[in-house]
This record gives sequence, structure tokens and C-alpha cells, in this order.
Amino acid sequence: MVIEWDERFSLHHALLDAQHQKLFELANAAQRLDPDNANKAELGRLFKEFYDYMGKHFKEEEAYMQSLDYPLLEKHKKFHESIIDGMTNILKENKGVVELQKSIQIIAKKWLAEHILENDLKIEKWRKSITVTDEDVVSFL
Repeated sequence: MVIEWDERFSLHHALLDAQHQKLFELANAAQRLDPDNANKAELGRLFKEFYDYMGKHFKEEEAYMQSLDYPLLEKHKKFHESIIDGMTNILKENKGVVELQKSIQIIAKKWLAEHILENDLKIEKWRKSITVTDEDVVSFL
């Protein structure tokens, strides 16, 4: 199951959106591998790249939330920690190609797409609630 990036996942933050898109690309690259022709090392490399990039992304996203004084920062960090813990456990397990692909499929659906829609978009909602634009000032006057 390939999950394509679209505007509904956008946080309207160039760096975080680009990182989310990259995570979708990595997850989809692993999904597109033919299990009959792919080797475990190749899929493991993709999974490790996905894992490393997700860790980098979480640091950036948490710094952004901190810059906004996001009230759910600690709760959101715990989500991130649970995702990393889950991925660490998958990396430690000795799985075959098909099992690794299924794990990546779950990660892409539940930990990436659903996490963005159910949690990350709250960051954007918060940002909008605290941001006053020139247009808001003009309409107020």
C-alpha cells in the first residue's frame, strides 16, 4: 500500500512539509520493492534510512513546537518516542523481506500518515491561533 503525499498533510511549514514528503518517499520506496527480487540487506538499508531520517525530523519538529510554545509539546514528544521505540524493536527483530515490508506499511499508515493527520496538524491549528496577520489587524480596525 503506497501512501502519496497531498495537501491534506501540509503543516504550511516548508522544512517540515519537505521532511514529511521525504518520509513518504522512503516508505513508498520500500513498499515498491518486489519481495521476490529484493534482498533483506536492501530493504534493511531503506528501513534504517527511514528510521534515521525520522529521528532527525522529530528533532526539527520538536524545535518548531518549542518555538511556538506549543502546549502539547511534551505529549507530542512521547508520541515521537513511542514511534522510535517501535521502530527500534523492528530493527532488532530478525525479519524477512515480506515481514519488513509489512512493518514499513504499518509505519507509513499508522505512524506517519495518521500521526500527521491526528497530531501534527494540531501544531498548525495552534500556530494559526497565535498568529496575528496584517489582514487580521485591518479587519479588526
